[in-house]
Amino acid sequence: MNRNTIVNNLYEIIESAPLDEAVGIRLAHLTGNAEFSLFAAEKGPKKKVGAHYHKSGIETYQIVEGEGIMHLGKPDSDNTVDNNTVQWTDSFNVKKGDCFTVNEGEVHQLVNTLDQKLIIVAGCSKAHVTTDRITVEGYEA
Repeated sequence: MNRNTIVNNLYEIIESAPLDEAVGIRLAHLTGNAEFSLFAAEKGPKKKVGAHYHKSGIETYQIVEGEGIMHLGKPDSDNTVDNNTVQWTDSFNVKKGDCFTVNEGEVHQLVNTLDQKLIIVAGCSKAHVTTDRITVEGYEA
């Protein structure tokens, strides 16, 4: 049976990935469907991903290259136009090989702490990169 399987290499696809302006990462769809997909993302040296959260579903991360700090929190409100502040609750270091999950409704912001690019693979629904992404104020040390 021929399934017409498409194989994508994350290192090749990330090189030509467009910049996702909403959170400031290069982002490419690797494989999957609307319910669950794998995405490759790249963040430049010493840069942060824009803080955001999703109303539905978890997001799993695999750090492929680099190191960083993941900041987690809860939105202070339903994010009306006038209020997008966050109660930051946890921060932890991540490095190449680490895997972790961000829960539904949990604000997250990944900061690249090195002078080299940070590459991750994230598993989530396609809605997390389109219609179910609420951006908020970022973490301030």
